[in-house]
Amino acid sequence: MNETPFTNIRSLLGALAKALNLINPAVENHHEQTAYFAYFIGRELGFEEEELHTIVYAALLHDLGSIILDEQVSIEEIESNAQEYARIGAKMIRDLPDFAQIADVIELCQTDWATLSAWAVGNDSACRRCVRDAAVIHLGDAVSTCLNPNRRILSQVPRICSFLRQSSGTEFMPEALDALDRLRDLEVIWLDAANNPSFLMFFTGEFHQITLQKTAQLTRLMSRIIDYRSAFTAMHSAGVAATSRELARLCGWSAEDCLKMEIAGNLHDLGKLVVPRSILEKPGKLTDEEFSAIREHSYYTRLILMDIEGFDQITDWAGFHHEKLNGRGYPFHLDRENLDQGSRIMAVADIFSAITEDRPYRAGMPKEQAIRILRENVERDAIDGELVELLIAHYDEVDAARVRLSHEASSRYYSSLGKRPAWE
Repeated sequence: MNETPFTNIRSLLGALAKALNLINPAVENHHEQTAYFAYFIGRELGFEEEELHTIVYAALLHDLGSIILDEQVSIEEIESNAQEYARIGAKMIRDLPDFAQIADVIELCQTDWATLSAWAVGNDSACRRCVRDAAVIHLGDAVSTCLNPNRRILSQVPRICSFLRQSSGTEFMPEALDALDRLRDLEVIWLDAANNPSFLMFFTGEFHQITLQKTAQLTRLMSRIIDYRSAFTAMHSAGVAATSRELARLCGWSAEDCLKMEIAGNLHDLGKLVVPRSILEKPGKLTDEEFSAIREHSYYTRLILMDIEGFDQITDWAGFHHEKLNGRGYPFHLDRENLDQGSRIMAVADIFSAITEDRPYRAGMPKEQAIRILRENVERDAIDGELVELLIAHYDEVDAARVRLSHEASSRYYSSLGKRPAWE
């Protein structure tokens, strides 16, 4: 596999922040603000760049576990059960390559300083660093939560710093509070935090380039954000990624392009974050208004991905998965003249995975029925007949890949909730 840089962390972080904001607009910018304040507090404390990167990534994901909530809630409501969401969020990402340390920080970042400092006594340097990073994020989170978006930011700074200082040594690390006090008079930091916290991305810039392989690993995290929204979709993105990659391989694509297709499969439903969970989990027929919400999701997928450097093809393949050869798909109404083979593969993979995977309200279709549905879609000129026949000719191996990755994703979802999937 080619080890040359493919994209950069700044692009992926920007897309991830945009995706998290889609889940709950009421907390828009909170993740970026928390990362922003934590970064500058850590820098003021003299942390090296590697540790600052860990803080930024963990802060951006610190509320990840709250995506299991049924409805959109306020920051205050999330904070009321923050430790449980931190535990769930850490469990979601712990097995990803290079994310174990970030998961450790997330799990601790909603814990008060008195508890953290007592736990750190007698532990090794890695544990003490984890505690320190968690404490910095905890303070950054508190600063963001205290901000009132309806008041001028600079007028709030003295009150916020004085209020947080009252909990020095109990809730917050004293040294972190001292660092925050040294930032009080730097107006630009507070103004950027209020108006442009994504400016933080310039501090995690182009020097942190990542390979295609690493990009695929990180996009598996992004796919989990989608799938953890609902038990109904807990295995879908993984199934589409596996199916689309297998189809690309059978079409003779290179290993690099097959991996790009897997990335597109991981991310094809990112836009579903804008769809209410009640609609995602409705087992019966959708109303016209509910289906209108569903028809928006591939547009938002494209909106999230389009600014990621190097993702031009991936954005098309992911964003066009509901387009049809006859031009009657949505939301772009492209036809066969404007849909390349990657987009056609994704459309087939999405349908195949949707009809064959088990859902809580119904079992997946058996082989004969799934083949019939796929061929009916070909007859309606919706999907590519050659790709469908290729899938049918290799049905068992494609389905085995889908089942394996889908079940891994489903097991992660139910394990995070302390449950077992029905198929086990």
